[in-house]
Amino acid sequence: MPRTFAMRVYAATYWFLAILFVYILVVLILPMLATSPEMGAFLPVVVVFLGVFVAGAAMVSFMASAPRRRWLWLALLVPPVLFLLLNAPFIPFALTHPTDIGFTAIMPLVVATTVLIVAGAASFRQARAGGAVVGSSLRAQWATALVVGATLGAFTTGLVAAKGGGSASGGTLAAAPTTSTSLVAEGTKYLTSSYSMTATGVLGLFVENKDSFAHSFDIDSLNIHVSVPANTTVAVAIKPTTTGTLEFYCALPGHKVAGMVGTIVVQ
Repeated sequence: MPRTFAMRVYAATYWFLAILFVYILVVLILPMLATSPEMGAFLPVVVVFLGVFVAGAAMVSFMASAPRRRWLWLALLVPPVLFLLLNAPFIPFALTHPTDIGFTAIMPLVVATTVLIVAGAASFRQARAGGAVVGSSLRAQWATALVVGATLGAFTTGLVAAKGGGSASGGTLAAAPTTSTSLVAEGTKYLTSSYSMTATGVLGLFVENKDSFAHSFDIDSLNIHVSVPANTTVAVAIKPTTTGTLEFYCALPGHKVAGMVGTIVVQ
């Protein structure tokens, strides 16, 4: 049987995912290795998934018996869904922060995986029926075109926003500081981990993110939760309510463990 429209969409989406993994490898992983050696642990994972997507795309595109192998269209859904689940903790932040470079990888991954699931289910039914199922009409083709167009548009917007964010500086102090200092985030680490201040003072902290991806600055006891986009500086006013030790950290998954944590001793 010839390949149906759903099967062609499936194959095209699989090739798109292979290209997306090349982008993740070249733009996101490799540039971080110099400042974040721990990112090297992700390198083999991305390379393996890239190989799986290239092999899967080749199978559904060129293997003559693919249209008749109904389970193939479901089995090849496992790698993208698995990778999506592995990155589930990062998805909410990335999708709600288009200026973060991670948006340009997570958003297309989510959309492409959704398209694959729909196209894979349709391809499975068509392979089992021995041909195109009645109902896959011009409307399905228009829907696919709209999804692809929206994905490319959002990807381009996120990429431009992420690139444009490099020279931006944001944030204002909520109270006039009595002292001020800076905190630099680089290589998924805070370069300074200890500060001190008086209980009656206000510390103006300028948090500078030198990484190409977003961080946050959080002090739970003071209900301070500030997003720090890539390559920006954000000003935070810290006004304690009592003496003691305040812990600050980055709330993004894995960043605190990587070294984005410190303390402010209030005297």
